[in-house]
Amino acid sequence: MYHFDVHRECGVSFSPSQSKKLKNICPVCKKPLTIGVLHRVEELAEANRPEGYIDTNRVPFKKLIELDKIIAESLNIKSRRAKQVQNEYMNLVNSFGSEFEVLLNASEQDLEKITLPQIVEGIKRMRQGRVIVRPGFDGQYGEIKIFDQDEKINYQKTLFS
Repeated sequence: MYHFDVHRECGVSFSPSQSKKLKNICPVCKKPLTIGVLHRVEELAEANRPEGYIDTNRVPFKKLIELDKIIAESLNIKSRRAKQVQNEYMNLVNSFGSEFEVLLNASEQDLEKITLPQIVEGIKRMRQGRVIVRPGFDGQYGEIKIFDQDEKINYQKTLFS
């Protein structure tokens, strides 16, 4: 939730490396930034490991986005609980056995047989890590988007024009 460094009054947020360049001072009003969790995590990591260190013994992980979120954004529907989103969610889960199977293992070709192209594209982007991440800061939750606004408009035009 408090990932990036921020000065809420001025509406600015920064990654730890950007904040360090600014000496943790807001460039707008020159007051101290509120330091986020990522900043402290990086400080601890720097104290214990050289820059660029990768633990080769660490168990790999995958970053996932909930299937109903992918469907809702792909269909440009605000609520993940909307009937159309839930119907498509159940269609995919029933077709492949589980949400994890859809998100991790179902082939693009098999997905294309079951669901809409923009939903397949959303799943593909999630798998590739090609998503838009807006980190949280100072009491504001972060946000993950799969498509930018222009792409949503283009999908709407191509599907229904």
